[in-house]
Amino acid sequence: MMQRNPYLKDKNGKQDARVNLPARLKLLLAITLTLMIALILQLAFLTIKQGADFQAEVNRSDETVEKGNQPRGLIYDAKGQIITGNKAQTAITFTRGTNMNSASMRKTAVGLGKYLTVDTQRLTDRARIDFYLANTENAEKIQKIVTKDHKKGETLTTSDVLNKEVAYLKANKSLLNGQDDNEAMIFQRMSGAYQLSTTFIKESDLTSVELAKIGERLSQFPGIKIGISWTRQYPQGEEFKSLIGNVTNEATGLPENRVNTLLAQGYSQNEPVGNSSLEQAYEATLKGSASQTVVKSSTDGSSVVSNIKYKGQAGDNLKLTIDAKFQKSVQEILEKNMPDGDTEGAYATVINPYTGGIYAMAGVDRDHTTNKQTTNPLGNINHPIVMGSAVKPAMLATGLQHGVITPENNTLTDQAIKLSGTPSITSYWNKAGTPKSISAQTALEVSSNTYMVQLAMMIGGQKYVSGAALGLKSGTFQVIRNGFGQFGLGSKTGIDIVGETAGYKGPTDGNSDGKLLYESFGNFDSYTVLQMARYVSAIANGGYLVQPHLVGSITESTANNDQQKTVWSSSPTLQGQVKLTSEQWRVIKEGMHLVANGSSPWNTGGTDLHKLSPKVNAKTGTAETTTNGNSTVTESVILYVPGQPMALALAIPGMNNYLDGTDTKIAAEIVNAFWKNVMSKPK
Repeated sequence: MMQRNPYLKDKNGKQDARVNLPARLKLLLAITLTLMIALILQLAFLTIKQGADFQAEVNRSDETVEKGNQPRGLIYDAKGQIITGNKAQTAITFTRGTNMNSASMRKTAVGLGKYLTVDTQRLTDRARIDFYLANTENAEKIQKIVTKDHKKGETLTTSDVLNKEVAYLKANKSLLNGQDDNEAMIFQRMSGAYQLSTTFIKESDLTSVELAKIGERLSQFPGIKIGISWTRQYPQGEEFKSLIGNVTNEATGLPENRVNTLLAQGYSQNEPVGNSSLEQAYEATLKGSASQTVVKSSTDGSSVVSNIKYKGQAGDNLKLTIDAKFQKSVQEILEKNMPDGDTEGAYATVINPYTGGIYAMAGVDRDHTTNKQTTNPLGNINHPIVMGSAVKPAMLATGLQHGVITPENNTLTDQAIKLSGTPSITSYWNKAGTPKSISAQTALEVSSNTYMVQLAMMIGGQKYVSGAALGLKSGTFQVIRNGFGQFGLGSKTGIDIVGETAGYKGPTDGNSDGKLLYESFGNFDSYTVLQMARYVSAIANGGYLVQPHLVGSITESTANNDQQKTVWSSSPTLQGQVKLTSEQWRVIKEGMHLVANGSSPWNTGGTDLHKLSPKVNAKTGTAETTTNGNSTVTESVILYVPGQPMALALAIPGMNNYLDGTDTKIAAEIVNAFWKNVMSKPK
């Protein structure tokens, strides 16, 4: 009979295995039991409490929302005519599945390239390299080459290897020569899509043969579909495209200077986006919201449509202040009156001085070597021009504000300005410099240069004395510029399109006093025509600087575009005020009235402005310039119709003929076209 182990007995002599267990073993058993209980509780919690959440997560990874594009919003003129619309066209699209890698996309691109031809102009060197490396055999071969010399124990990340491969292929481009650029370009466009986003492979010029062959083989190309894209069309004429701006397509891709920003906003590489003017400035409004479709990702990376979650919404519409018919008329007037020779172009803006709404903004660029004219309305905002005497009302206002002349005492002598160390300055109508007493109003009518020079000197603390040295107070130049600046000259207008320039201020380093004399009559700094339109608007409305704009309202897109809901309307935005008394304004406005209606033998308004009805107030300008090595002039005009919502600014730079009346002829034709197309003449 086996002897019992005395160490397994309790104090009463009974058999008990637990009595002499080591303390550490007891602790281990306790911990194990505790962990088992905790595990059971956690499993119960996950199953009962969070089971639904985990099931949703499974569904989420298996069923994902795919976004689709929607047509851009329409653009209307002030009278409701469509300026920019959409034309639907068949397109080849690609939706990148969750499991699609470079190798699978390369396979699709190679297959698709047999039946589809795309534009390869934007094929990048990096895309050609990526296409090459998407071939597994190529990638393995290059990897062996670039990693064979790495140090023992050196760890290379996937990114390190890829960088080495790319660098190697950049240095050995001949390895890429056997590739098909068409296939590589298709691959590049496919690569531009992020997971479950849709991008265009080809959305324009798709032939019926391409469509038929691809349609028969869609099952061979995962992610490839036949869809719809929209291209912009211009019912009122293609000339509006340069004003409205353009939209990129699959051939141009995202603009290089904004690509990173747009990708961060969720755009794909080939997604259409506004790339200039209004299309760019109002991209977020015009783009609309993408449709959302719930899709199930299969193991091969293709997507099976489940159901439409959200149909999407077309972009909102813009209603402009532009009158389409008037815009075309102004454009035609500029084109037909364009002088020959060295003339660089002609630009005109017609604006409502009380609201800042622009009725027309037309422009023509001209190549003097070929005489070819190109429509360029944006020349009004990005072409700085030395405007000449059209700035004289602003100079007169500055003199009145500083008290060097008053409404009651403003007579000065037009005479040759002969100062020590500076060229003689005269007015065009008094080149002999014969002393003639003239008032401020007459100085505007006959466009006296020397009146304005004397004003500048008086503001600078110096009264003109023939032969004296010029010695103005420090800061006088800035005082004059500030006087012009209160009318908005020399600063951006803030118009609601991109690409505006502030003009150009000439250098004032060293002794700039002599340059100041030319600044006083508009022959130094340069401004845009749009700045001039804002400037004359401030004169017309009594001194308020109003921000110009092209968009009058935004309407929500609906199924029935005849019943549009307005979601935003513009209102005048004040940017500053020119503070003059009513008597001081009277002096300036009387002078401008004389320009267009006066009887002086040296009147600058010309017969065309004098014939206008109703009467206008105006100021013409001529600046001496150099174009193509030849002495030229810029002719300019600002005008407004007293009491009516109409003001105009125009400029024609680079003319060879001096004071031939082209500027006033164009101005008069534009005013008459305004009464014909925009509103009826006041009785």
